[in-house]
Amino acid sequence: MPRSPEQNQIVKDRRKAKLLDNALKVFAIKGYSNTSIDSITKAARCSHGLFYHYFDSKEEVFDALWDALVEKEDIVPPIEAALSLGGTKGLVLLTSSYNKFAGAETKTLYAGSIAIRAHLSDELLEPTKSKAAKYDVIKPLEKLIAQAQEEGNAIAGNPKEIAEAIGKIFDSELRNACLPRSDKKFTSGDVMLGLMMKKPLDEIKGY
Repeated sequence: MPRSPEQNQIVKDRRKAKLLDNALKVFAIKGYSNTSIDSITKAARCSHGLFYHYFDSKEEVFDALWDALVEKEDIVPPIEAALSLGGTKGLVLLTSSYNKFAGAETKTLYAGSIAIRAHLSDELLEPTKSKAAKYDVIKPLEKLIAQAQEEGNAIAGNPKEIAEAIGKIFDSELRNACLPRSDKKFTSGDVMLGLMMKKPLDEIKGY
């Protein structure tokens, strides 16, 4: 008995969802530049023909998974709120937001890994490139570190280099958590903060 149009649509939707779920995993582990249509189809165990039935390119599937999966996860860092607080208080807020990834579901880890690295890719096209900007914590982190240094609370050094070092820890831990059989261990936000401070937070006046 042939399927009804409604049943056909359900099958199509399931196939597309499977493609997106597997593309999310591949992009998270390999990164945007190193992901190919071949790697996506292998992960999804489907033919190139089936892929092209739903998407015209790697760029198109990335845009689709961004809107369907990445944007639905509660992983946007509180950048505006942190910058509003400024300095040490802003650093406390921003680093504490990192704790949400400890114990997070795998799909959330995949989305986080994609989001925090997307703005770094020169290959990423608009409008997704602009959407990715809100996940860029390096520049805000640099500004907050500089302010905390002026307050006398943060360690000496180039704020940009310190921010990039913290960002690399975050990025490497998140990418590692996306790998099969990973222990999914994360440095706590408190420890991240401590790496930037001259002394423990409870010894800083006003905290």
